Amino acid sequence: MKFRPDDICTSRKAAEMLGVSARTVQLWADAEIIESWKTAGGHRRFSLLQVEKLVRELQDGKGPALSGAIGDATVPSRAPVRVLVIDDEKVLLRLYELTLKSWQLPLDLHLSDNGYTGLLSVGQVEPQLLVLDLNLPNIDGFSIIAALKHSGLLERMELLVISALEPDEVLARMPVGVECQVLPKPIPFDVIKQRIEQILARQPGT
Repeated sequence: MKFRPDDICTSRKAAEMLGVSARTVQLWADAEIIESWKTAGGHRRFSLLQVEKLVRELQDGKGPALSGAIGDATVPSRAPVRVLVIDDEKVLLRLYELTLKSWQLPLDLHLSDNGYTGLLSVGQVEPQLLVLDLNLPNIDGFSIIAALKHSGLLERMELLVISALEPDEVLARMPVGVECQVLPKPIPFDVIKQRIEQILARQPGT
């Protein structure tokens, strides 16, 4: 693979441009979401032009086709984990979609970009894992959590709160009696993957 010297991008630089971790960029490369090659020393390299193109596509809510589908045939014995992500930033929703699909785990992934449709989706999807931002239009994340607690639905799912707010502020505003893991941005994809794998491990027939 030949690229001009000024068109070479490292994993770290690509991660900074895309707003994800270097590990996430490597996962995308392994899943052939983004083209890459390795140097003689084993270091991953990317085309700067291709990374810039992907940044533009993500900003437009688009992205490249994925090589692996959710619910991959290599794991037919496991029912897909129902995951709902509620976040009002379309770029981040596309990052969630690309990254979670790149794992090729059996997932039933749903995305919502505001609190109102997100709350409706909870009733429709009945997610096993809810990944929730707090600063949302229409209905904020705190109100969603309060509504789910009041209805009893919160007891039937796992909740991951991901927010740019300070942890003390989040805990102070959290409805009484709600316990959940609060994680800072940027998105901690490794933690999300670990949680999904734990849910899969607990399912019958695993």
